[in-house]
Amino acid sequence: MKIAKKHFLLTSGMVFVVVTTLLTTLYFVMPIYYQSVKTAEVTQEFSQVSQSIQGKSEEEIEALLTYYDKKNLRMWYALSDATGKLYYPKIEASDEGIAVQVSPFIVADNERAQLKEVITDADGQNYTLEGEYSLQPVSDASQVLFELSPYLLLFSLCLGVVLSFIYSRISTKRLKQISATTRKMVSLSPDVFCQVNGNDEIADLAQDVNTLYESLLRHMEALRLENEKVAESERSKAEFLRMTSHELKTPIAGMLGIVDGMIYGIGDFKNRDKYLKKCREMLEEQSQLVQSILAISKLEMQDVEEQTSVFSLSDVLDEQVGFYQTLATVQGYRFVAKILPVEIEGNQTYLLKAIKNILDNAFHYTKAGGDIHLSVDQQQLIIENEAEKILSEEQIKQIFQPFYRPDYSRSRKDGGTGLGLFIVQQILDQHQLTYRFEAIDEKWMRFSIFF
Repeated sequence: MKIAKKHFLLTSGMVFVVVTTLLTTLYFVMPIYYQSVKTAEVTQEFSQVSQSIQGKSEEEIEALLTYYDKKNLRMWYALSDATGKLYYPKIEASDEGIAVQVSPFIVADNERAQLKEVITDADGQNYTLEGEYSLQPVSDASQVLFELSPYLLLFSLCLGVVLSFIYSRISTKRLKQISATTRKMVSLSPDVFCQVNGNDEIADLAQDVNTLYESLLRHMEALRLENEKVAESERSKAEFLRMTSHELKTPIAGMLGIVDGMIYGIGDFKNRDKYLKKCREMLEEQSQLVQSILAISKLEMQDVEEQTSVFSLSDVLDEQVGFYQTLATVQGYRFVAKILPVEIEGNQTYLLKAIKNILDNAFHYTKAGGDIHLSVDQQQLIIENEAEKILSEEQIKQIFQPFYRPDYSRSRKDGGTGLGLFIVQQILDQHQLTYRFEAIDEKWMRFSIFF
């Protein structure tokens, strides 16, 4: 059953029950209450009349009682002495016989009430003052109410039905609006919302629906972005696997050709010692490539934030400076390090690996006898090198792609595995660190990490 129908039946029934109860209560209670009120009024009036004729002469008493009889038709009075002789109202003689002045009320015995009080006239004679009043209006009112009850019940029922219908429509109007709006929300349109009117529970419901819908849209948008991110990641992985297979296929094919040449003793391949060394060199290169691939896979599988801590980057780099100074001496470079005390929050192992990859990349592409600078402060880390070749803007945009090598450096002895800067990008992105790789003065290449 719909809520509008429930409201209609409930309010109609309540109105009918309330009116029926009210009429029944009035039928039984009103006569009692009316009788008590009228009794109090006539008792007070009788007391006032009794006091007004107290100590008056017989003529004055008669005159006053006549006045009160004419003034008030609710009560009539009678005055008699101790022997029961009636002094008021007067008994008058006529041609037809004796006539007695009687009460203006013609009522049954059970519909009248009497009051009595002893008074004294001016001569000191005692009299009994009687007052009689009718209860007929009480019974008449109860009878009228009983006769009108069916009509009043019918009227109340009709009125209750009309009012209940109007109330049920008004009370459910906003609920229907909320229901219609929620059906529109299936489309997930951002411009759909429930109208909030008033400060009652229905207004709270509309506001809660709006809040829930806004939260749903935010989560849907976040889920969409996450799906796009996952899809992009999957595309990147697929591209990475494609390039990895290409990188592995060429040297493997080369080694197979060398081994076949040695097996069949073709030409110079008879010199097995020479080509075994070449095969070993190629295997070492492939081992390095596989290790880099495993490092990338491990980086993707682990949650960097779970191993995050605050550590002294300056102390960690100070331990590496000696190795790079020795390497620079052996390769004929000048390595200068300026490291100020600095603490950062992150994964120490991966951040150190990223910085070492940048340094290794700088050593690979520094011109003979060139300088390499490392500087660290509270704001940033900068690695600069006098580059053998300055990269163009287009090359810098592609430098972080896996297995990318500039046109002038296609050989493996110059370019390494081609995954060093790709690993750097993955680590810095996971730490949400800003970085920049750029050319300076057409002589230097600079890699900056901003803390």
